[in-house]
Amino acid sequence: MKKVLLVGELNQTVSSVNKHLSTKFQTQICKDTLDLVKGMIKVFDPDLVLICLVGIGELDINILELFKEKYSNLPVLIIGTKEECRYYQESYEGEQFDFAMRPITLSAIMQKCYKLLRMAYDKTEAEADAVKSAEDRRQILAVDDSGILLRSVKAMLDKQYDVAVAMSGPQAIKQAKKALPDLILLDYEMPEWDGKRTFEEIQKDEELKDIPVVFLTAVSDRAHIEAVLKLKPSGYLLKPIEQNKLVDTIEKVLSETL
Repeated sequence: MKKVLLVGELNQTVSSVNKHLSTKFQTQICKDTLDLVKGMIKVFDPDLVLICLVGIGELDINILELFKEKYSNLPVLIIGTKEECRYYQESYEGEQFDFAMRPITLSAIMQKCYKLLRMAYDKTEAEADAVKSAEDRRQILAVDDSGILLRSVKAMLDKQYDVAVAMSGPQAIKQAKKALPDLILLDYEMPEWDGKRTFEEIQKDEELKDIPVVFLTAVSDRAHIEAVLKLKPSGYLLKPIEQNKLVDTIEKVLSETL
């Protein structure tokens, strides 16, 4: 089995990429510091290095120089925004380096890895199995001050997802940090910390900020919906929640680009 070293911050994006790639490769996550990368290359001996720039800020250029000068036969895939990729492409464009510009799907990342490793890529078989395996039991955190609604949501989703619950904003933050969920369902109208406050706290946390959030709201007037959308969540659902809409929304958000 080929080995992929995933260099980046331990956040939701890196976890998702790692989870997806681990269905077909032996993977290892490594923080983006030069000494750790040097040590991990010697210990893990990867066939490919994938650098995820999400949450890094500015990558230590010495890491790329290490690959270019000492490991020129080791393919490197860099995931970043168009601006980030353009910045590094100026100095590291060539056969060894490839770039995956966000937004990009997990399937496209898998395909680029296959290409760099010169492996045959059978989308209809290998990728279908990988997607199914990676997404079999995704982690959902449902947050609402109503125990009745939480029980209802859990019952709707239990067959497809692992569902954790929280009844307040602070409890949601604590629960999410304990076990990073793949998606958060967040009630917009809660006492003390409302959905807006809770969402802002999630966005400020380096570990949690990349987790997609879908708001749940019982108020359907235009002004209220506009206020919700201004926060730029990954989606929103009106209460009472219909199971088909809930599942469809979750699947859509989880399958969207990184």
